[in-house]
Amino acid sequence: MQVVFQKSQVAGVINAPASKSFAQRVFACALLTKGVSVIERYTPCDDSERALEALTKMGAIVERQNERVVISVDRLTESEKTLNFGASATSMRIFTGVACVTPGIKVITGDPQLLKRPNKPLIQALKQLGAKIECENDHPPLTIYSSELHGGVVSLDVSISSQFSSALMICTTKAKGETLIQHTNIPSSKGYILITQEVLKLFGGKVYLDKDLKNISVIPSELKPVNYALEGDYSSAAYLLAAGAISGEVEVRNLNAKSLQPDRFIIEALRAMGCRVYIGGESVRVSQTTLEGYEFDVDECPDLAPILSVLGAYAKGRTKLTGITRLRYKESDRVSSIKQMLESIGVHVNVKDESIEILGGEVRGGVVHSNNDHRIALAAAVASCASKNPIQVIAFECYTKSYPQFLEHFSKLGAKFSIKG
Repeated sequence: MQVVFQKSQVAGVINAPASKSFAQRVFACALLTKGVSVIERYTPCDDSERALEALTKMGAIVERQNERVVISVDRLTESEKTLNFGASATSMRIFTGVACVTPGIKVITGDPQLLKRPNKPLIQALKQLGAKIECENDHPPLTIYSSELHGGVVSLDVSISSQFSSALMICTTKAKGETLIQHTNIPSSKGYILITQEVLKLFGGKVYLDKDLKNISVIPSELKPVNYALEGDYSSAAYLLAAGAISGEVEVRNLNAKSLQPDRFIIEALRAMGCRVYIGGESVRVSQTTLEGYEFDVDECPDLAPILSVLGAYAKGRTKLTGITRLRYKESDRVSSIKQMLESIGVHVNVKDESIEILGGEVRGGVVHSNNDHRIALAAAVASCASKNPIQVIAFECYTKSYPQFLEHFSKLGAKFSIKG
């Protein structure tokens, strides 16, 4: 799928899609209850849909009523099931843990790129706790047998991903005894660990974190069904807000002003670059302004790196992104993908071991390959808003991984584009 985006003035109001970070965790916890959970304000994306498919295969009954999802759990299936998580690393890692404490044999797999992403720290930690997992070289496909996790002290390397912690936090609520997760290094993207704790508490889980998140204590507990409304997704909203900053005025609703989502940082970033940002209730509004270059550490919010780089392309002076190490382990080598994207549209960029430097100025336009990375595809689309010439994005279809409503929303704001194939 190729999409050609034209220079466009954007304006309007959009309701943010549901946070997939919350949705995937809520779905996993609902599976570990017995009873009926009702989830409101759900909007589908590929990653969240993979989680719901896993619930169905494992024996839950999933019913949909517009933006409502009703999950009924009684007796989970004991037959062997293959769970394919597509390109969703979050779902795959969380359900790797869930598969250990639910009946039957599960084969965990996904798209070729997902199978290459690192999972060794999680697999080793689960095995320390008593899980029986078969795989080659600590990579999926994984064959997981129902196990009784014994709890205890477990060491976990979180230098690559905090998702390993989230997976352990959820599944060890079903361990035989208390589990103490000791991080061997300071976790990145701490906000996602806090989201997992918040979701578990919602279901009645008992999870305690120390101040620097070096240690996590999980007490075995019976999770209870919930009625819960998902908050909006700041990761998706960031593209629309950036479009407003570049070329117009955009308001995004259904955003929790006190959200734990790391990508809420987009508000701080826009303000740092000189944007006028207005927050009222559950809405955020951004107006076009002259952007100023700035330096951002994206270690806590790596998913913002592509759209921050686009903002940097339109800013006066230099914009520098640091804390980029984990970007190399995303859907693509995101450091290389950002460099390729910016150079393809005529922006000067310099990549070093620990930073990306962007020299702002004119965005010429051109042809960008997404490298099958949804964040790159979406960022390139927004870059078109004030580009001198159109921007053609090749392999744009990956955008449905996180934000399948994007083209509809972008069009509603006045963006002009044409789809080819």
